[in-house]
Amino acid sequence: MGRKMRKSSTISEEELKLFHEAMKGIRPHRRDKTLLLKKKGAHRPYRPELKITPILSEALHLPPVTSDEHLSFKRAGISDKTLRNLRKGKYNVDAVLDLHGMTVDEANVAVGAFIQQCIQREKRVVLIIHGKGRHGKAPILKNKLNHWLRSFDLVLAFCSASLADGGSGATYILLKNQRGMMLE
Repeated sequence: MGRKMRKSSTISEEELKLFHEAMKGIRPHRRDKTLLLKKKGAHRPYRPELKITPILSEALHLPPVTSDEHLSFKRAGISDKTLRNLRKGKYNVDAVLDLHGMTVDEANVAVGAFIQQCIQREKRVVLIIHGKGRHGKAPILKNKLNHWLRSFDLVLAFCSASLADGGSGATYILLKNQRGMMLE
């Protein structure tokens, strides 16, 4: 038989010592970065070879953004309401890419492959986590992503995520739909 748990809101010194003793040497589990959230029955996500030449352009001359600055972009034909709903996180996120720990070249390849894969799998709204940069320096991946996404014709709109999904350290992306379905 198991021991009954007390309904007490305070922990005794003895219980606290036992807990710390039991947790000695335990480290938090590190999650692996994946290109797509795996759904039941789905194929394993494609992981690009990082030796591929970067495929996204930086031809535009845009002013750099800061860590706390919000990104926002929409193509002609995308309503302000759609962009506003995207910014508020009102659409379900179908897939996530985390760029933390990647070099610029690795991130470039990963973003290109991720977006192409999402289009093939008919994903409409995706999230890319890029971070806010380190120690007050300009956020390199955030600035690169701002250029890359504008150069990708399959991207209809993008904006910084809501606080629940990473705020200015992550970006929601609305992708072109092959079937012509509209969001509102």
